[in-house]
Amino acid sequence: MGASPLPLPPSASLEWLRKTAKRRLSVLRESNPSARLSDAQLHMAREYGFPSWRALKQKVDSLTIEGQLFAAARSGDTDRLTDILNEHPALLQARAEPYQWTLLHLAARHPTAIDILLGRGLDVNARERGDNTCAIHWAAAAGNLESVRRLAEAGGDVVGAGDDHELEVIGWATCWNECDTEEHRAVADYLVSRGARHHIFSAIALDLGEEVRRIVREDPRQLGRRMSHNEDRQLPLHFAVGQNRPGMVALLIELGADPLGTDESGFTAPAYAMTPEVDRPVLERIAAMAEAELDSAARGHRSPHVRLTGFVALLGLGEWEMAERLWDEIPARAGYTGALHLMAKRGNSQAVAWLLAHGAEPSARWAHWDAEVTALHLAVLGDHVDVGRLLLEAGADPAIRDSKHDGDAAGWAEFFGRTDLMRLLRQP
Repeated sequence: MGASPLPLPPSASLEWLRKTAKRRLSVLRESNPSARLSDAQLHMAREYGFPSWRALKQKVDSLTIEGQLFAAARSGDTDRLTDILNEHPALLQARAEPYQWTLLHLAARHPTAIDILLGRGLDVNARERGDNTCAIHWAAAAGNLESVRRLAEAGGDVVGAGDDHELEVIGWATCWNECDTEEHRAVADYLVSRGARHHIFSAIALDLGEEVRRIVREDPRQLGRRMSHNEDRQLPLHFAVGQNRPGMVALLIELGADPLGTDESGFTAPAYAMTPEVDRPVLERIAAMAEAELDSAARGHRSPHVRLTGFVALLGLGEWEMAERLWDEIPARAGYTGALHLMAKRGNSQAVAWLLAHGAEPSARWAHWDAEVTALHLAVLGDHVDVGRLLLEAGADPAIRDSKHDGDAAGWAEFFGRTDLMRLLRQP
């Protein structure tokens, strides 16, 4: 049996946690110079009987009066919130680490708690230091119309420019993956009724074609507007593909969006696709350029210069003859390593089968933004069971781990809740 966990000291606090973890790191580095702070934190958590640093931190936080106050605000426990503030009124201005959230930020999902805090004079437009947001940004992101209404009626800024994601409140209500709901649409409509205006990303997210037309008509440069550094400086076309908005993709191309525009990492819009048809108008434009280059190369008796994006476009459209001409250019083939990965991600089983039949390496890793992954990882990401089966039948190694999260394909399937793929990966 292992040693019994140590009891937490009576004076345990978040400050004590931080200082102790730093001291523990110094000790670890005496025997392991490459040890990281996360290693020291995990070692310390297990020493006190907790499975993770987060669990230990939550326990210590709950022992302090501030921690109890933050928990009450976060859970909407208005009785406890009121009792603590009555006993400790100075804690109204308390800020929660690590981003200095106010009690309003913590209570953003709970209208009654918001009323209590506003009634005590808390600043409705106070900003935290992580994303530089107000509480109304988080209420909007939660799709909580009543919270948004209470904050707006108390003087909350319904525009909310200056957040680190550069989305404003209306973008927080619409531009996250979990925001495609009636509740979030209702929040966006309310914000507009209070004077906010859609930008091109919120309009795309809500499939508002006429609004996109208006925005581009008033300022054509909006087709080249970029998202923040947090979103890798995506262009509207990237965003529309990633949000699986085929109508918006077609509209943006019609309005003049650049099909070859890249994000900050150099990826074009097709790299964001997780379904085969979402970006067809983009693929058609790029494939036309690739075909023109193939014709020009043939006339000039030279090798064609078609990059991965062009090859992917031909595969995505099923232009097998032209794809074969490029694949036969042996020097160029090394530049097409990511083709199998992108076809797996978008669930194009025909293209995956074609590539495997033409010798693509089923277990190759490729840089998908900041992580080296296999095609099998991306088939899991896109929840494409047929593609996963093709890869495994071709000999793909499911034990290979990605370079960022150190997860194999089964780990990804578990994380993303891909039940059918989990069963497939568990088969002997």
